[in-house]
Amino acid sequence: MFNYGSSPTLNNCTFSGNSTLYGGGMYNEASSPALTNCTFAHNSADAHGGGMYNNEASSPTLTNCTFADNSAVYWGGGMYNQGSSPTLTDCAFSNNSSGSGGGMYNWYYSSPTLTNCAFSGNSAPHGGGMYNDASSPALSNVTFTGNRADYTGGGMYNTSGSSPTLTACIFSNNHANRGGGSVQRVLLLACAEQLHLRGQLGRGLRRRDVQL
Repeated sequence: MFNYGSSPTLNNCTFSGNSTLYGGGMYNEASSPALTNCTFAHNSADAHGGGMYNNEASSPTLTNCTFADNSAVYWGGGMYNQGSSPTLTDCAFSNNSSGSGGGMYNWYYSSPTLTNCAFSGNSAPHGGGMYNDASSPALSNVTFTGNRADYTGGGMYNTSGSSPTLTACIFSNNHANRGGGSVQRVLLLACAEQLHLRGQLGRGLRRRDVQL
């Protein structure tokens, strides 16, 4: 689905097995669709946003949606946000993969808001669960479990002045071969790290870079 300057309402919809260059399941440009109980599964993008691509100040609202087994060659296997700020509640990202940001990639001043969401089993060379590049998402009661990065940021990777705020979030059993990631100006409120440190450095967030 391609939305341009539009705000469709979708309930109980499934996007499965679709492929394109950007936004395998859905591409939003200057659009704010409302999605409830929707599933994005086995979609792919040859560039960014295997499940969904949000661009040009798009602000979709997603409630109880699932992104599973989507892939992108470069950024954002589950969802890619560029200058956009979606709102997600009770959403799940599982087993998505990409070049960076297996579950979600936020770029260029994107500020998504996530509440009661879960990232599990996602993978990428950098930022298995989430990759933030010059972006500052707000996360509340979000769990990162069993995500994997070949290099850095098994749970989350932050760079280029990103300042995410995390409240009551959990990082558990995430894995990175080299390090937790370049975590800069992260505000953690009542968060927990339950990590298996089997490699070189912290798998969820590298503690020395975190401001508590």
